[in-house]
Amino acid sequence: KTMRLRHFDCLLIRNLILSILSLIVTSTVSLNQISAMKRGAAAFGRTVEALAMKSSSSTLEKVRSVVVVGGTHGNEYTGVWCIRALEEQKKNLKKQYPSLSIDTLLSNPEAHANNQRFVDSDLNRQFTLEKLLQNARDTVEAKQAKILNERLGPKEDPSTDIVVDLHSTTSNMGISLIVPEGDDIMTLAAAYVAHKCKAEVKCGVHIVVHPYPDRTSRPSLSSCGKCGFTIEVGPVPQGVLRHDGVQHTQTALRIFLQFLQDYNTIGLPRMQQQVSECYDHSQKINCWRSAPAQQEGEMSGKIPWPKMLGNFPLVLIHESLQDQDFVKPVKKGDPLFVELDGTIIPYNGSHGDSVHLMFINEGGYYYASSGSGISVVVPTFYELKTGKFVVEDEPATIH
Repeated sequence: KTMRLRHFDCLLIRNLILSILSLIVTSTVSLNQISAMKRGAAAFGRTVEALAMKSSSSTLEKVRSVVVVGGTHGNEYTGVWCIRALEEQKKNLKKQYPSLSIDTLLSNPEAHANNQRFVDSDLNRQFTLEKLLQNARDTVEAKQAKILNERLGPKEDPSTDIVVDLHSTTSNMGISLIVPEGDDIMTLAAAYVAHKCKAEVKCGVHIVVHPYPDRTSRPSLSSCGKCGFTIEVGPVPQGVLRHDGVQHTQTALRIFLQFLQDYNTIGLPRMQQQVSECYDHSQKINCWRSAPAQQEGEMSGKIPWPKMLGNFPLVLIHESLQDQDFVKPVKKGDPLFVELDGTIIPYNGSHGDSVHLMFINEGGYYYASSGSGISVVVPTFYELKTGKFVVEDEPATIH
């Protein structure tokens, strides 16, 4: 916890010094102003510390409130269809999941009305505590993030138990269940949903774990709740509805809600036992660990486009990699990009000698505010009971 807080302390000190220097230069600084800034910085520090303590574990004795969100990216229509279908089934939902209070939310209505991923910047990158507490941000998505934080959170002490965010991708991701490391309930749910989905669907099913154990640093909308769960389904074109994409999303969502209902009925220990039995009594679960974010706007680490003209890549992804999300490892020296003149750019080993890729040719990742490029993942395991990564001598193999 101490290591995590140092980052925020550094930001506070930097911002405080810059503010004081600015005031000195304009000859408007006063002792009262400096005292006010110090009080604000101290209050922010106490907020971060309190939240970091709460973020060390996500276990809820009972799950009551669940909000299913669609349209975080306005041109991803699958999630919007699914929340509208849920609204049509309100009475049946209460019969199916009597212990849950399930609501729906269209999260970025202006972008959705315009069939755009976003209006000014990616909404799903606005929810770190630092950004939510900034007052000078006046973009559409920054304002919307604060509205959503009030509705679902506040992030310091959320009123919503579970936020489920529904996404689609132009990449060949199948059903991808995205959860944060260390969230013991959501990682258990991901293992349960993945196992059940594989028996019902023909596409690939994957668990992706982001290394964000502290909720203060998570930029995603789902982090406004006490627990967050993201369902990503593809390939689905932007601004298009596909029956199979909707069905896969609804299947994963139905199984997830059933997990929550069962969790409330039989409790955490028995759910852990049930899930362990699904995996031959194993206490560790295969998953994909996303690489740490390196650029502004990234949710996870990426290999950036080497050449861009605005939002237009001046390279192609090599044909050998297209639609090979999670499938084909890329080794240093393998073909990666193709330039306008046909020159092949090989992978340079920037994330390791051998890596896997996801979100290959994701249309949303042509934009800098979403983090442009191709996401990098590594096969690994997490502990069934804690949701924390297992340190292994040998790399995991996921089939």
